[in-house]
Amino acid sequence: MVRIPTKYLILMLIIFNSGNIQANDCTVFPESNIWNQKITNSPVHKQSAVWLNAIGKGVKVHPDFSSRNFNNLAAGIPVNYTNNSTRRQTVLFQYESESDLVKYPIPEHVKIEGGNRSKGDRHIISFDTDQCILYELFNVKRRDSGQWTAGSGATFDLNSNNLRPENWTSADAAGLPIFPGLVRYKEVKEGIINHALRFTVRKTSKKFIWPARHFTKGHNNQNLPPMGMRLRLKSNIDISSFSPQAKVIATALKEYGMILADNGGPMFITGVPDENWSYWGLKDLQNLITDNFDVVDTDSLQIYQDSATTNPNDIYIAKSSSSTINVNKNYKNKAKYYTDFFVAPDGHNSNNGTIEQPWRTIQHAANLAAPGDTINIAKGNYSPFKITKSGTKDKPISFRANNAYIDAFKGGVRDGIEIRKANYITIKGFEIRHANRAGISAVSCSNITIEWNKLLENNNWGVFTGFCNNLIIRHNITAKSVTQHGIYVSNTSSDIQVYNNHSFDNAAAGIQLNADKSMGGEGIIKNAVIYNNNIHHNGLRGGAAINLDGVQYSKIFNNLIYNNYGTGIAVFKGDGAEGSKFNQIIHNTIVMPTTGRWCVLFKNKSNNNTFKNNICENNHPFRGSINLDESSKVGFISDYNMLTNRFTINDGDTVFTHSQWLNTINQDKNSQLIDEDSQTFRIDTIKPTLIKPNKSGIYISDYALDYYGKSRGKSPDIGAIQLEQRK
Repeated sequence: MVRIPTKYLILMLIIFNSGNIQANDCTVFPESNIWNQKITNSPVHKQSAVWLNAIGKGVKVHPDFSSRNFNNLAAGIPVNYTNNSTRRQTVLFQYESESDLVKYPIPEHVKIEGGNRSKGDRHIISFDTDQCILYELFNVKRRDSGQWTAGSGATFDLNSNNLRPENWTSADAAGLPIFPGLVRYKEVKEGIINHALRFTVRKTSKKFIWPARHFTKGHNNQNLPPMGMRLRLKSNIDISSFSPQAKVIATALKEYGMILADNGGPMFITGVPDENWSYWGLKDLQNLITDNFDVVDTDSLQIYQDSATTNPNDIYIAKSSSSTINVNKNYKNKAKYYTDFFVAPDGHNSNNGTIEQPWRTIQHAANLAAPGDTINIAKGNYSPFKITKSGTKDKPISFRANNAYIDAFKGGVRDGIEIRKANYITIKGFEIRHANRAGISAVSCSNITIEWNKLLENNNWGVFTGFCNNLIIRHNITAKSVTQHGIYVSNTSSDIQVYNNHSFDNAAAGIQLNADKSMGGEGIIKNAVIYNNNIHHNGLRGGAAINLDGVQYSKIFNNLIYNNYGTGIAVFKGDGAEGSKFNQIIHNTIVMPTTGRWCVLFKNKSNNNTFKNNICENNHPFRGSINLDESSKVGFISDYNMLTNRFTINDGDTVFTHSQWLNTINQDKNSQLIDEDSQTFRIDTIKPTLIKPNKSGIYISDYALDYYGKSRGKSPDIGAIQLEQRK
């Protein structure tokens, strides 16, 4: 037997606990992990310029690691390589509910960021080389009693792509691991870094994007960068003159980029302290400034909400309290042969999704959904979720809620329910509040039905859609949008149905259709039908009750529009490619308050529109019924309406009487005037009704039923509602 001197045994143990073990035996997450993915071909994020400007123009990259002493310690976050023999310590946490309550391996002579007397973040990183588990602690201290305390603690299985639970912090503010993003001297010496780097900025928004899981208490300003934002050094930036160390790091910034993980110095890149760092060599990195970077959009790389994998064929290993299950893109657990699945607050994502064993999160169900599936959501509180998987014409995917509530501000996401590039989806029965953007959104999609939802107090919109054809929005309550509209249908779209909605108290329009040519496409919305909607008390910040911008060949009828602060129905060209043309506006009831604008407006080459059988009652002292500009007169037809006796062709600069209106544009020959001394309409948000008989309008077969579904007969009442006594 060969005897090895004790001093050499000790040396071998030191080598065993060095970074070599990590490099040889433990991978730092699977190859498919987002940290390990090149992003050279990823698209630039649409918020790139905004977020970079928020960091600051011309801000220099700062390597926050060195061999130079700072309070007798090198800058950076040191790493403690541990193994099974390292003593485990119980740690008391300030943020216990978001920390992993396990024993942490803390060596006797542990390395703490900044040293034992540091007043900074005081991170401890322990890399368990036997178990390939990463242990990370924030704001670590040791009491006189020997008890360890920390702000928060997190563990990461280096063989797994699992992310931390949504909205959980880690030892980093973004809820991400620290070690994978550190610049390590061994990699630089070998000439290649094959992972993203970690960096900080001073101010961030109250938002995070994948793969981050958490945001700081920061700012509501969405122009500030979110946690998880990934920067990439532009490929054309010349780094040929950089020192060898700086060149390796800059090359990694071009290929892998860096991920925003915490608040700190602006554009500070974190590394491991090492006596081999060259201060003057690393200083070359300060030649890089914010202008040299792009923010990249990594959404297309995301496969699962709770996983960092970028490989669609990867198995997603989801943790549960009792077992570990395998879930891949086509997996439905034991529910493989049926199509009704269930989600409940007391469920668990390791269950099989049956009514007896429901899942816990709607996102889990959305990730597994296949054509023909119905996801039934029980009463309770839930987190926002995204839908990216499509149904088919014969087998749509339906999400049906029974008093399910989503506080969409939770998690810092944009929307309560976000449908993106998916088709044949139905969303029914949700109550969604406080979204940063929309209660429900659907973009680049088709055959979407949004019905019987309550969308209240969302920041921008109750419902928002873009580039979405064959869309149905019905029987929803969309109210109290803080800055914009109740329902907003945008961008080039066709075959839109918006009916039986109750839209009120929104800052801008109750219902807005805006074709917006600047966003691409034809810039026209065609073949929309907007009917039987109850729209009131909208537009305090401007905007019509129904706003039609670039809308053509559409029908607007049987809508009850009253007490709105802007225009009743606005037909115009703003952002659309052309004016709103060839529309039929029939059998609507529009009652404007004393502070409102005109009942209806036609403007900016919005010609060939028909306006018949409408009530236009305006209680404003000098505004009235119809506002028609010169460019919209061509093909304009208006008749058989009940009208307040005020009209204009120049936006109110000149106000005409009915006789002047007849002589000027030769319209409304058979229309009647409203007696301004007597009420014709009772404003009741539950069941608005006419209270005074009026002359009949002209029968139009396409509009044979009124707001309540009552037959109009051959002598229909003017307006949205047929009087009960008329046979």
